[in-house]
Amino acid sequence: MRRKLIRINVGQELLEEFEGGIFSPILGASEMNLILLLGAVLFLGLGDVAADTIVTGTLGKLVLFSANVPVGSYVQWTYNSAPVYVQSPTFRCLNQFIGRCNSYENGSLSINYISYTDEGIYVLSIIPPDSSTVISTNYQLRVYAPHSAPGLRSITSAPLINGTNVTLQCDAGSQTVTSYTFYRNGQNITCSGRVICRGSFLDFTPIFESDGGSYTCTIQNPDSSHISNSLSLTVYVPVSNVAVTSNVSGLVWPGLDSVSLRCSADGTNVSYSWSLQGAAISGGGRYLLTDNDATLIISPVSTDDSGSFICTATNIINRLNSRNVTFNLASPVSAVTLYSLISTGIWAGEDLAHFYCSAQGSAITFSWSLNGILMSANPPYHINQGDSPPNSNFLIIPVSETDNGLIICKASNRANSLNSSSANININWSPDGKIVCTVQPINQTVQLGCSWPRGKPAANVTMIFGDVQNTSTNEVFRNVSSTGNIHGHSLSCNGNQLGRASSCLVTLERPKSPDHKNDTVTPALAGGAVNLTVDLQAGVRSRASALSAPVFPATFSWFQGNNSTAIQTGDKFKVDSTPYASTLNIDKLTDVEFGEYKCVAENFIGRTTFLFNVCKASQSGGGSGSRLNGGAIAGIVIGVLAGVALIGVIAFFILQKRKTPKATYEDPDSPPAYLYETQLPGAAVRIHKGLRNKGDLLSSRTIINKVPPFKEEANYQELTHGNKSVYHTVMPGPGR
Repeated sequence: MRRKLIRINVGQELLEEFEGGIFSPILGASEMNLILLLGAVLFLGLGDVAADTIVTGTLGKLVLFSANVPVGSYVQWTYNSAPVYVQSPTFRCLNQFIGRCNSYENGSLSINYISYTDEGIYVLSIIPPDSSTVISTNYQLRVYAPHSAPGLRSITSAPLINGTNVTLQCDAGSQTVTSYTFYRNGQNITCSGRVICRGSFLDFTPIFESDGGSYTCTIQNPDSSHISNSLSLTVYVPVSNVAVTSNVSGLVWPGLDSVSLRCSADGTNVSYSWSLQGAAISGGGRYLLTDNDATLIISPVSTDDSGSFICTATNIINRLNSRNVTFNLASPVSAVTLYSLISTGIWAGEDLAHFYCSAQGSAITFSWSLNGILMSANPPYHINQGDSPPNSNFLIIPVSETDNGLIICKASNRANSLNSSSANININWSPDGKIVCTVQPINQTVQLGCSWPRGKPAANVTMIFGDVQNTSTNEVFRNVSSTGNIHGHSLSCNGNQLGRASSCLVTLERPKSPDHKNDTVTPALAGGAVNLTVDLQAGVRSRASALSAPVFPATFSWFQGNNSTAIQTGDKFKVDSTPYASTLNIDKLTDVEFGEYKCVAENFIGRTTFLFNVCKASQSGGGSGSRLNGGAIAGIVIGVLAGVALIGVIAFFILQKRKTPKATYEDPDSPPAYLYETQLPGAAVRIHKGLRNKGDLLSSRTIINKVPPFKEEANYQELTHGNKSVYHTVMPGPGR
């Protein structure tokens, strides 16, 4: 509260003028001095000071001017420069306020039964105790009549449409209103942008659907306020975006599936209806309407539902239809047909089998069975499926023996399953591997065999040994005496199956080691060790003739010099033998161990002696600083030149021998003509002149005659072999 402090010195002359005033009869000297002082203040024009506080009052009611002055202060209230009351030993109202005003100890003033004539400026003037300073406060009184409730209405015609301009009015009649306030759903409306507040009017430029709700308004003046009636606004949005969604996609199976169609649309207060092929649908039977008819449930779907469903959305503004909704109704399996795309006589491991199956119906899946066993798509089985028309391919790449039998195709969908008629797979297969030549010693005989079994159809097998030929299916066996002269003879086997051929050739030979030479001398140091080895397989592994000259297992015995007792493993000697090789290790050599050794290898055909010569090697002399003298160097040069000359002589004789081949025959009276010969220890192999090349050896009869044995074999007689293991080899034929 703003206060004005005024200091006034009142002269004796001015006080004398007020002594005859209206206050003198009722006031003492001191009070009169105060009144005179206040009067001087009024005289100076303090009634023109602007109001510090606005006070409102209701017409005919009591109004209070609040104050809080120090105790013992002198208090004076004036209205429009006229005193309202005077403070004396007793309080008295003056002028128009007589009988209507009242004062309080804190200096407050109340006036009852106020009227419009009481409006104006009221001034409170005080002089605190022991002070000559006047403090004044201004109050302005405004008087208002009490309000009645206003009425809220829309001055825009209904219905209210989204996007149009709408105006509401808060009608207070002729009442005095200082402010209007609008509310939506109890919340004060913020006037900005498209919402404009202009006195008693509320404008929407434009109005939206979100503006709908319950509206009220309040009128107010400083004395009172009243709220209007509630006005409910609905802003309508036209129907748009009508759409139908379904709980199923793809195929719909009559009698199995239920379908729920849901219709939705933008708009206000939308209602829904359904039709099928233009005929309205009402609830009942297979049709159920829910969610205020927005949802149509069809349970179950039938073939009668093959037409177009339409949803219509409607409100008071407009109506729209959805797009046509149709079902993709499925059909059961029918007309299952199996086609075989293979010819007769396909071969296991080489050819493929192909089958094709087709059917009519919806969403068909195919399965295949072979001899009643369901097949899966794992190699060698391959299954794929097509859709137009529904079909499946079944391939076996390649076929095997176990694929022989009946194939059936099965077509299935949710409605049913049907099998095709069966198709037969007739598979041929080759016998196991290549034809096999077998040689098995049994006591005093040797069983010869040709085997090419398990073919479909069975293979024809022919055995040729000597001048005898035997033929049968799958296998042929023949026994010959092991005591006869079978060394160097050949067993030939030929097989044929539907034009496919295979052959093998086995030559019966005593043990031999092509890499061993009897004139080999092995030097060794005294006190050292030496290893002597006979390997029946070493040379054969890398020779082209290995397939026609198999190695038969043998037993081995070692002898020193002319000693007839076989060497046993002991302090000096260690013998290590397998069926195809033997090694003699001699340790800590002394003069006794140097000399000739023999290894006798024996198989069921005969025996062979291999000679070794262990000589004492001279100790190497000279230190790191020794040098060759002139005589030594000359001797080395002469030796090298002599060696080169010797190599030339040997090469000349070898070439001469190839130009004029020499053959030996058991029967010198009828020697056949040969194109070339090859010499192996103990045998010679010769090819007829009529053959075009060496490769024809695989398909032509080969004559093998004995040649003079090694000279070391001359002193040993041929022995029978007790080993009964089977020895065989396989020769590739031209057809496989």
